[in-house]
Amino acid sequence: MDADKRTVYEFGDFILESGQRRLLRRDSCEPIALTAKAFDTLLHLIEHRGETLDKDTLLGAIWPGVVVEENSLTQNVSTLRQVLGETRAENRYIATVPRKGYRFVGEVTERTAPAAPAATAVTATPAGPVAADSNRSLRPLWMSAAALAVLVAIGTFLVQRGRDGHSASPAIHIVAVLPFKPLLPTERDESLELGMTESMIASLGAHAGLTIQPLSSVRRYGSIEQDPLAAGRALHAESVLDGSLQHHGERLRVSVRLLRVADGRQLWAHQFDGNVVGIFGVQEQISAKVAETLSARSGAANVPSRAMGGTKDSTAYLLYASGRYALARSTEPSLLLAIGYFEKAIERDPKFALAHVGLADCYMTLGVFGMRPPVETLPRARDAVLTALRIEPRLAGAYATLGQIKLQYDRDWTGAEADFARAIALNPSLSEPHLHWGVLLGMRGELDRGLEELKQAEQLEPLLTVAKTRAGSLLYFARRYDEAIEQVTESLALDDRPGIAHALLGRIYLHTGRYDLALAEFAKIRGPTPGSFGDVGQALALSGRRAEALAELDRVIKLSTQRYVPAGDIASIYAGLGDTENALVWLDRALQQRASTLGFLAQNPTFDGLHDDPRFAAIVDRVGLWKRPLAK
Repeated sequence: MDADKRTVYEFGDFILESGQRRLLRRDSCEPIALTAKAFDTLLHLIEHRGETLDKDTLLGAIWPGVVVEENSLTQNVSTLRQVLGETRAENRYIATVPRKGYRFVGEVTERTAPAAPAATAVTATPAGPVAADSNRSLRPLWMSAAALAVLVAIGTFLVQRGRDGHSASPAIHIVAVLPFKPLLPTERDESLELGMTESMIASLGAHAGLTIQPLSSVRRYGSIEQDPLAAGRALHAESVLDGSLQHHGERLRVSVRLLRVADGRQLWAHQFDGNVVGIFGVQEQISAKVAETLSARSGAANVPSRAMGGTKDSTAYLLYASGRYALARSTEPSLLLAIGYFEKAIERDPKFALAHVGLADCYMTLGVFGMRPPVETLPRARDAVLTALRIEPRLAGAYATLGQIKLQYDRDWTGAEADFARAIALNPSLSEPHLHWGVLLGMRGELDRGLEELKQAEQLEPLLTVAKTRAGSLLYFARRYDEAIEQVTESLALDDRPGIAHALLGRIYLHTGRYDLALAEFAKIRGPTPGSFGDVGQALALSGRRAEALAELDRVIKLSTQRYVPAGDIASIYAGLGDTENALVWLDRALQQRASTLGFLAQNPTFDGLHDDPRFAAIVDRVGLWKRPLAK
């Protein structure tokens, strides 16, 4: 860093001591825990305050001579904003300069402090490395062993504390299992690390009395430099389980610590070294014992565990972990890759219920997002999830998936509601059924109830961006555009990548006459989202650029001869052009395709010009959901 090591910076409620490498609260002089790289990021921004620093410059300054992903910098900035108390709507200290980088904008007072012994930033001290080994054939075994070892250690620690009568740390109710990280950055393999994390979440979450944050929430905190306390605060967790791992042949080393988020106190730390062979037979028993111990600590009654639909086949588990990692990216190529992994896992273990659910989720996403024809993908999704439920009837996630299939494809509204209710009864902490139920209620025009379900999903997963996006969608269809923009903007502030959020924001701009802004949002979409093939053509038509709109229509129709394009998307361009006849023809085709966007057909501003045509009302009746007068 550039500054003299004795330089002290004061800004807002904080004091940063460069020599002591400490960030303090001004009122109490209480140190704030930061990782070394998060501290370096803050110091560099302050040293160059007022300057816009591009991301490459920051990466080179914070990680000199090391190639790292941009996400590491993004995580550091997010951590700093959490620590500094910035909200999504304000940037008192660190401002994001779109498409450029970051700038420190807070007012800073600089002074020189007396010389003092250097100290390091508050960081975890990892265990020493073991020899690297390129052989990965035993990874599924060591992943399960690591989960087992951590559970054993947690159980032993908590049992012993109970015997000793100590009660210094409060009951743990909400726990975030952060993604496990490699001890050496060069050995990073995110699919395996997240598989390890998922195993821990499943093991600890299989009993009542604890709320374990889901993988979809914690996976964004997988950066090697991630501050676990900042992650815990963002996740609204009371404690975080933070760990690293390394293996060598059949040998395994796991270092793990349990931290209390409120004050950063380390409640427990443990390092495990052992042999990973032959431990599958006792994993469930020890997991149950640990869950019993944690339930007793939290004051909850001990109840039998929920079956997780897993496997004892290590290779099948590794394939499943890779499939989950590919599924999470949700692009068409990644979904097809994930299907291959899940199918291979099922070949290894046909009774692996979770692999069947993963397969169903892939096919459902392909159909709902308009990547492949629903008539081809959704029946496959239904078959897969029903197979999973035959194997394990108590899988909450499977019921959430089945309910969405009934909602989006079968138009079995009553059956979908029953499945969502069943999923919630089996696992009240699961957000997905609330998300899907909120959409169903919105399709019925029950806006307030739908928004309440989406709010419930957001409360279960505070960082769940899709909940805000779907709330924005319901508000959009209700013509409450300003509120819709607020929801989508908040969603994009958390994660600006999802194309579905940019598409929705563009449609709001489109139907409020802000055509250039709409086209700018549509340009940010990468890959199909529901309705996205027709967005640009409709925007060109409504903005009076008819020749360009006709050219775009021609392009999309030709594209539909080469790949699946939802017919409703083409209908939206015809509607924008004022061509009622062709719009109705393509809407009828969309009905035959069982397109996912038809549930909001009567409320969609795109088709307002068709409401007086009885043929449009007949199509709405055939959808079979909307029972009120058509929206105007």
